[in-house]
Amino acid sequence: MATKQEVADYINDNYQAAWTDAEEAKIDSMLTPELAAILIKLVGDVTFLTDVRDNQSNN
Repeated sequence: MATKQEVADYINDNYQAAWTDAEEAKIDSMLTPELAAILIKLVGDVTFLTDVRDNQSNN
């Protein structure tokens, strides 16, 4: 079983190839800092989630 860090590393390395720009924009527009914090607990410190959590994105 993968650790949270391994999952986060995998997502960080691959999410841009998996989503179109439109899909990424939609996800970013739907995420709130609270939801991002919950997802981080599940999958680890994924860059785009920590940005939303810290309110650097999704303004």
